Amino acid sequence: MNMSHSVGSPLRRGERHYEELAALYEIAALNAANPDPAALVGDILRIVERVVGADRVLLFTCDERLGHIQLHDQDGPGGERFPCAPTGVIARVMNDRSGEVVNDLGDDDDDRELRRRTSARQIIAAPLLLRDSVLGVLAAVESRKGAFTNDDLRVLSLLGDRVAVTLENAKLLEALQRQVQELEGLQRLSRLLVSGDDLGSVIGESLRVVADLIRCEKIAILLYDADSDSLVAHPPAIGITPADLERLRIPLAEPSMTGTVFRTNTALSSNDAGNDAWVGRRFQELLGMETLLAVPLTTGPKPIGVLKVINATKGYFDERDMSYTTLLGRQVGAILESNLARARERRLVSGLKEADRTKSEFVSMLAHELNGPMTTVLGFSHTLREQWDRLDEGKRDHVLDIIHKEVGRLARLVHDLLDVSRMEAGTLRYELEPTALHEVVESILMVHTSLRSQHAVIENLPADLPKVLTDKDRIRQVIINLLTNATRYSPGETTVTLGADVTDEGAGKYVRLWVRDEGIGIPPKDVDQIFTKFSMLPKPGWTKKGTGLGLYITKGIVEGLGGRIWVESEVGRGSTFYVTLQIAGDEAGT
Repeated sequence: MNMSHSVGSPLRRGERHYEELAALYEIAALNAANPDPAALVGDILRIVERVVGADRVLLFTCDERLGHIQLHDQDGPGGERFPCAPTGVIARVMNDRSGEVVNDLGDDDDDRELRRRTSARQIIAAPLLLRDSVLGVLAAVESRKGAFTNDDLRVLSLLGDRVAVTLENAKLLEALQRQVQELEGLQRLSRLLVSGDDLGSVIGESLRVVADLIRCEKIAILLYDADSDSLVAHPPAIGITPADLERLRIPLAEPSMTGTVFRTNTALSSNDAGNDAWVGRRFQELLGMETLLAVPLTTGPKPIGVLKVINATKGYFDERDMSYTTLLGRQVGAILESNLARARERRLVSGLKEADRTKSEFVSMLAHELNGPMTTVLGFSHTLREQWDRLDEGKRDHVLDIIHKEVGRLARLVHDLLDVSRMEAGTLRYELEPTALHEVVESILMVHTSLRSQHAVIENLPADLPKVLTDKDRIRQVIINLLTNATRYSPGETTVTLGADVTDEGAGKYVRLWVRDEGIGIPPKDVDQIFTKFSMLPKPGWTKKGTGLGLYITKGIVEGLGGRIWVESEVGRGSTFYVTLQIAGDEAGT
């Protein structure tokens, strides 16, 4: 027998009641099966769609902070947002906390945006009620039976109550999971406090922890650079190319949200970075910023930098993001400060070890330098005392000449040590007067004939070279030191050239003096070291040893006279030392 059953028949009512119970059970079980919010919403809507018999089921939530309704469909939450008309069906259901059946939305303005977004002509909507709160609206559009009934609304409302509980449980579960992630993140960061890794590795791991907790596209750390008074990005970063990171330098003198965060030690965010006047246009365009969260990296009253989090995955940063990122900023700041402190400590220890090694080498060198002439003086003076009557006049003069030269070596060494002491104490004085460099150079070459004993020393100063304002004795010492240095580290029979010209240096004109040799040259890595005290670089065995003070004293004198000194060198081809000197006032315009 073929039997048919009407919708209102007891059998059909029983089947529907069973479907409702089954749907309630399925929805209740979704929390454990689908902890992901997007998948959870999709599964809920598919279950409701099957039971109600609609073409499509939607979930609406109202985000009062952003001033719009958010539409969720089976593809997951956050698909579309649109303004909610206060008298539209969705707003009425939310405000009245009562469901509605509308089988003809009509053409009125209240629901125009809803029709455009959903293409709906028929709709039933029920509030998602949880205690005293309305979480949103559950709605079904386009009935498969031709029209929605009050029974459909009853079923939708019943399912809506279960959906509200499920969504609230999912929200609580998500919050709990986030708290667990936050604690795990803090634990990971805590381990970095005692890490011996380099700064780049520590920054990279810190950013990975932040990225796991704050969903976003890009993250970077900027540290304060006192020399440029700027916040400078330090690699690595997340989502930012090395080239863009290199350009991420924010001067504190320029108005910016990041600079304000650093100066005020207060976190700030912008969910409309493209139109926010406090977000610099140059960096907004460089990084494609739509949303921005910046928190200070602080270990005390003053930050060491700023953590920038860019473009939230969900479209905005909320108070929870700011609160937790601020906590992370404090933790990351402590980690970086600890790492930087350890790096400073390592550099200090290395510097002390180097200073101790240099001191030991210098004491050894000084003992050798003193011992040589002292032994010579003592030996020959003893010879003169014991054999004065047996030596002819020529031999006595020769011995006295040797003693004189050795005492001169001792005097120069003592003089250098006194100059170093005065320079470091700030008591080295200069008597400035207009000085003709021609006269100084001629005097040096005439008196210090040893400079030309094995080298061709060429003086190439222009005849019209203006006088310089300098201390005559000190500039003489500078030139002697440079010529001695050139001959000491150049093979015999090579040329040493001393020249000068007038050049622009900053705001005015200066005389530039140079000494060029054809010697061993200086490796690029050692160029800065040669002007340091007691500098002892590796050299060929044929070079004459020095005290390691000459260029240090020379640099101190030149800078004390208001000039600067530098070197250009090529290994195996020679070096050129340059010195700038101020032109005397009466000749500055020539």
